[in-house]
Amino acid sequence: MVKILRVVLFIVDLFVALTAIGGGIALLAGLESSERVPPEWLHGTPFGNYVIPGLILSVVVGGSAAIATFATYVSRSTGGAVSILAGVLLMGFIGVEVAILNQPTRWTGTEVVYFITGLAMILLGFVALRA
Repeated sequence: MVKILRVVLFIVDLFVALTAIGGGIALLAGLESSERVPPEWLHGTPFGNYVIPGLILSVVVGGSAAIATFATYVSRSTGGAVSILAGVLLMGFIGVEVAILNQPTRWTGTEVVYFITGLAMILLGFVALRA
């Protein structure tokens, strides 16, 4: 059971690392379409474009998840602790995103999935620490 838990945590951490780093790079490079992430969503926020949010997504969220992935590979308990931190950072990023962006709907499907994924990282991390 402990091995399965560690594998699941590793996969969740890796998924977040790859998608957050990739998404952040896409925002930085302007690869996201203006239909998917319109510049109008930034009105009233501290950001004039998606460069800083892209950096935060790739470096802070993706980087912490990448470190959690490596830590989980090396040690169940260390991986659990770092996964908790990475999950909190992911949920915080999503929470701030939802709070400040001028989106037509308060929560997008992607935001819901990643918020729940962050919660899963936290819960799995705690279980890994206790196992």
